[in-house]
Amino acid sequence: MRVKLNKWFLGIIAVTMVLVVGMQSCGEEPIKPPPAPIKTGVQLNFAALWEGQPLTFLSGYFKNNATQPEYIQFLNFGMIVSKLSLVKEDGTEVLLGDGYQWIDFKKSRTQFDYEMPEGSYKAVKFTFGMDSAVNHGDPNQWGPEHPLNGNLTGMHWGWAGGYIFQAIDGNYKDSLTGLYNKGMSFHAATDVMKREFIVPVGAIGGASGLISVSAGKLTKVNFNYHVNKLLQGVELKKGAVSHSEGTKEAALMARLLSNLTDFKAFEVPTP
Repeated sequence: MRVKLNKWFLGIIAVTMVLVVGMQSCGEEPIKPPPAPIKTGVQLNFAALWEGQPLTFLSGYFKNNATQPEYIQFLNFGMIVSKLSLVKEDGTEVLLGDGYQWIDFKKSRTQFDYEMPEGSYKAVKFTFGMDSAVNHGDPNQWGPEHPLNGNLTGMHWGWAGGYIFQAIDGNYKDSLTGLYNKGMSFHAATDVMKREFIVPVGAIGGASGLISVSAGKLTKVNFNYHVNKLLQGVELKKGAVSHSEGTKEAALMARLLSNLTDFKAFEVPTP
């Protein structure tokens, strides 16, 4: 009798332990291991600059148009790029990750590590915007941390409008003594506004350089966006809003995007 009772008691304990462990495993998500550190590759650091100084948000001002100054205060600045790559000396392009990235200067989401093969690279290449099928596809197909997840970035207009691939918002005034009571909003979007850029390594106006990736080393690469060149020659009082739609707003956005190339707004100094 005692033996049977002991077996019965041990059986109850075993079943209870199984149930407890099962309940814990159902109620808790497994802990994900941290990603393995990148051993060979590049660390890409994006910086938004105005006349060489870091862009700030909700503080200070930046003077646009020297002859008739307008004083700008930035509130938001983010962008989504696709086909982000490094270009080898022979012209071969090596994709960084899956090529998509979301950069947010206000939130300091500006540093990204990528596994890369050893070698020398002469340029950074990327696209503002993306292929039409992706632009108008289902944003919910992307994981919660992916740059194309609209809930993560807040830079998606819906299936009809697609993604906003550059969003700049702020306020401005016409004099130092005035109030920041005039809005500024430039949202680059739609398939028509897609642009491709190749940024050679080396300071603007200086000698060309190379990014050298060596085994067991993470090479730091700086990417400078000179925002004052985006707005060069643009008087905000004549047009401070463009969401890339409508004749007037589309023309203004096309001019802004042309400024990026015409005035060499992007720079990748030699590491």
